[in-house]
Amino acid sequence: MSILVGHVEPQALSAVRSYMMEQDFTHNRRHGRPRGTAAITLLTTLCVVAPASAGEPIDFVPDDTLLVWYARPEADAPPPSDQPSALQTLLDLGTRIAGQPLNREAQLNVRMVEMFMLATRYPYALALIDARAQPLENDPAARRVDRLKFALIVDNRQQSEPFLRLIQKTVNEQTDSAAASLVSKEAYGAKYQELRDRRLPNWSVIAWGHVDDMFVLTVGEDVWPMIAAVASSELDGLTEDPWYAVARGGRRSTALVEIFVSPEAIQDRLDPFIDGRAAAFFEAWDAERLHRAHWTLGYQGRALFCEAHFLVGEQTHKRVYADADFRDTRLLQSVPSNAKYAVFDLPVDRFLRRFFLGIMSIQNAKARANIERVWAEMQEKYGFDAQRDILSRLGRHIVLHNEPPHPLRLPLAVTTLIEIRHEPDEVQAAVETFCKAWRATLDEAAARSDYPPDFTVNRDNDGVWYLRFGPLAGLAWTVTDRYIITSWSPNALREYLHKIGSAAGQR
Repeated sequence: MSILVGHVEPQALSAVRSYMMEQDFTHNRRHGRPRGTAAITLLTTLCVVAPASAGEPIDFVPDDTLLVWYARPEADAPPPSDQPSALQTLLDLGTRIAGQPLNREAQLNVRMVEMFMLATRYPYALALIDARAQPLENDPAARRVDRLKFALIVDNRQQSEPFLRLIQKTVNEQTDSAAASLVSKEAYGAKYQELRDRRLPNWSVIAWGHVDDMFVLTVGEDVWPMIAAVASSELDGLTEDPWYAVARGGRRSTALVEIFVSPEAIQDRLDPFIDGRAAAFFEAWDAERLHRAHWTLGYQGRALFCEAHFLVGEQTHKRVYADADFRDTRLLQSVPSNAKYAVFDLPVDRFLRRFFLGIMSIQNAKARANIERVWAEMQEKYGFDAQRDILSRLGRHIVLHNEPPHPLRLPLAVTTLIEIRHEPDEVQAAVETFCKAWRATLDEAAARSDYPPDFTVNRDNDGVWYLRFGPLAGLAWTVTDRYIITSWSPNALREYLHKIGSAAGQR
């Protein structure tokens, strides 16, 4: 549905009226579409662009931001295209096959993924600037978002048409003329559009427009003007921080991804409202005293490097997680000759244990107690101990590579090999037992519920386990004599195993 445009500047409203009368009004009447669609189309193109600058998206992020993901496309990535995305094509095809459209919540989730995939074609920064949660009135143990501020900043050199079309599509699907209004505003010499919907919380203000060469999309009250203030040097930016400047160092010119984290600020802002879960999360990672952190990832030839700097108290510590110069024939022979890869060196058992403890720490007390109870019952009933039978037998290396490539080029859709240090037969048996226990537990829960499960755990005759989400097969895994291997689908895993053969320890 389209919104009724209101509260706009007079010159913008006049342009909308003229445009509708001359072109889109007739077209929309012919096809039975509301006139608000034409207004949105024009208003999203009325963002006056300020003079171009040589900055990067990360230069537009405010200094006190909690978390930032900054990425550049790979050199061999396909150029941006105005054609519909593969995700949109797949969605349209699936909708036609199913015979019914997605509900509004599912549509919004798809549009968010599509916006992210579109942004990855350009240099972009995704910044969580602020967040807060409050307990629900009818369930004090549960939390809902009370304040959220984040920004997507994309260096698309004013090639904004694909973004504007996607925004318009989302607005048409999520709003109606009785509840929403679109307003044209200006901040620090740059014009932008602000969308509000009376049915949504006060914090859920959406704004978009250009600041210099950057396309900026924000969620939250007054976030867009904040980005414009940083661009105009009226507000301190993240990259002006002396510690981050040193941590970025010489790698900044070759990095594909940089991650900026302020754990101390995250705990200060969130813990009073979420019962200390943020502190519990960092405690699970032994990072209670961590003030700031910065990760850098990039390629040196086909090999990925990953370095991190941590500010603990007054001291900075550097850690190399993946060395592009790493050479171990036994590990590298598991990587196809044309694939890009990374070899991470870390104590895998401790890393995985901390990973799961971190997930548990952010659950509410009721959910955490339920997960712990089910996990203990599974291990006792089926006679296995994950720490003793699996984690303690793993090695120090995790190998990741992009073979076979995902058709949608999802960043984390890779093939992963977790090194087994000793006793692979026992590891394989324990993994089989764990998977059967997991499947049985989910089946029992589904039998007690009136709703179908979100996913199922499946096993094929060749020993490949995988998750199935309705008609779609997802993450798959198997165990060989040398590795626990995962990939983004059962067919992708089989394709890799067929190509690499015994080099991955396949029996």
